[in-house]
Amino acid sequence: MKRIALDKATPGQVLAEKLTRHDGVLLANQGAEVTDGLLRMLARQNIETILIEEDDGRSPEEIMADFQNLVAALETRFVRVKDQGILMALKKTMIYLAERERDETLALINPPDNPSGPAAKPQG
Repeated sequence: MKRIALDKATPGQVLAEKLTRHDGVLLANQGAEVTDGLLRMLARQNIETILIEEDDGRSPEEIMADFQNLVAALETRFVRVKDQGILMALKKTMIYLAERERDETLALINPPDNPSGPAAKPQG
């Protein structure tokens, strides 16, 4: 997923989140395709940025390898601070955020309604 300025959005992209007005009225659903009409309507509503789905070109195996490399690098960097609670909490938070990013990226490759693909059960 990637947040982009509305003026950088192009027709054919896909929204990664639902869009609502300030009063909660739905403007577009998650998964909606960006069209010229949608872009004009969002501009009239003073929407400045949108979150789009983006395929970064990596395979599920590459995503998992990148995640595992990140965790290994964090383990190496934090090896001397096992008795420092705040630093260990920071490490856990960094791993948690990396897990979320990994899972969201894998979900883009293999949406939840198709649980049979290689990204169905991320491990890590």
